[in-house]
Amino acid sequence: MEVYIDIYIFENIVINLFLLLLTFKLLRFSFNKKNICIAAVLGGLYGLVIFCNVNLLNSIAFKLLIPAIMIYISLESKKFKYVLKSILVFFMLAFMLGGICFGALQMQNTYMIGQAFVVENNSIKYIVLSVAIVFIFINRIVDLLKDRALVKNFLYDIYITEGTRTVLVKGFLDTGNELREPVTNLPCVIVENNYFNQFDIPDDKKFIIKYDTINEVGEVKGFKGNIMIKNEDSNIWTRVDAIVCGCERKLSKEDEFQALLSRGIV
Repeated sequence: MEVYIDIYIFENIVINLFLLLLTFKLLRFSFNKKNICIAAVLGGLYGLVIFCNVNLLNSIAFKLLIPAIMIYISLESKKFKYVLKSILVFFMLAFMLGGICFGALQMQNTYMIGQAFVVENNSIKYIVLSVAIVFIFINRIVDLLKDRALVKNFLYDIYITEGTRTVLVKGFLDTGNELREPVTNLPCVIVENNYFNQFDIPDDKKFIIKYDTINEVGEVKGFKGNIMIKNEDSNIWTRVDAIVCGCERKLSKEDEFQALLSRGIV
């Protein structure tokens, strides 16, 4: 029987990703989307050990260790009880899937006692792979829809006016943003510089706000403008007192919003 390494690895990655996603969905454990893909690739590559004549890699200990590592690097919480529960459920699902596949193979292929079991029809593999791929895609689509619905609840239309200049931006309510101007104690609205720089602010109206985060320490320029905000699901505009500050970085990769509202504004 011919075995194509690339297809074999791909099949293993898909099944591992399917089992990992199903495990965390059943347990309702949070996982890192990037790390779960890395874990699935690790499991897929480990499948190559059947072509290696290395006893250690084929040992039961290694077959238990690799899934444990996959679980550990995927989970956001590394607590022992979460890892242990995930490992037990992962193996339970793997054994169930293996049993279903083996039972289907026996029904699809003739088997006589005392003779070798020859697999001539293995259509169940394609059914399982199809189900796994569909599950992975549906799970991803559902997550994206949930994320977009969650983001939408925190999106606001923001009108910023200073002098004769008015700019409309989309703002995201960042509950972790507690930046305030120390003298007035007003909360800050962080706006991308390509919008912020559209305002010509006199020096006597400028504020310098220092900030200190986990990653960096610095300062931003700001001004007190006329600010009106409205939630996307509402038709009511509200005037707020806040300091508008410029930001050099892009705030949203998909350009869903161009400003960050602090918790003290809404």
